[in-house]
Amino acid sequence: MKTTIIISVYKDIEALELIIESLLSQTYNDFDILISEDGSSAEMRFFLEKYSNNDKISHITQEDDGWRKNIALNNALRTASGEYLIFLDGDIVPYKNFVEHHVNLAQKNRFLSGRRVELGPFFSGLIRKRILSYRLIEKLYLLFYPFLVLDKGRHLEEGVYLRPGSKLEKKVNSKKKKKMMLVGCNFSCWKKDLETINGFDEDYLSPSVGEDVDLSWRLNHFGITYKSVRYIANTFHLYHARNWGNAFDENEDMMKEKISKKLYRCKNGLIKEND
Repeated sequence: MKTTIIISVYKDIEALELIIESLLSQTYNDFDILISEDGSSAEMRFFLEKYSNNDKISHITQEDDGWRKNIALNNALRTASGEYLIFLDGDIVPYKNFVEHHVNLAQKNRFLSGRRVELGPFFSGLIRKRILSYRLIEKLYLLFYPFLVLDKGRHLEEGVYLRPGSKLEKKVNSKKKKKMMLVGCNFSCWKKDLETINGFDEDYLSPSVGEDVDLSWRLNHFGITYKSVRYIANTFHLYHARNWGNAFDENEDMMKEKISKKLYRCKNGLIKEND
């Protein structure tokens, strides 16, 4: 199947270079990469010129007018040539077998979601400065684990790799969680399934909920359900300061209202639908 990896990015060229580097050295390489920039910076354009001869990589932009990630994601949906889509954020560096597992575990009427290790500032800095290879941490993860704890990393258990289909992996991923929601920085699905729900809801104008949790309940309504690839399709999140304010609570309230109105196909998505 034809696969497109969509990377959502805003200005962080340093992290994007690491992501592209990781994707171009995957164990599975039959895919193309679409960089969806929520903005249109000259620096990003100049950086990407180094990949101009690589026909696997393309780049789309939009006006830089505040946080408009969902608009950028819908633009990427319209542009993507793949029938199967894998989503990464612009600060998420995937493990070497990340794409292989998303592709090999793809199923009809399922969306796949992994998680991410949130690295602390010290280790993120070492990786960004190329002092330490993220591949080395990946390979020797359990040895690095106590030092990652000291660096105040979060969700560190998500970096443990389990072989797909192994007894331990089956046991861990078969457990039902209260909230089986996708995480927008590491998920995959069929393009046609996102078209069924009319893509990403552009009513969300701040981070969190709108680009991930909101998708889950809408996909579920159409019989497209969650499949875990935790501990299988692993990633590192590079540290950066966050200032979301009340965005999560505001977006969650908006989502609850949409749920009450049964807006399984968003009105303000790929297609602008009137009431």
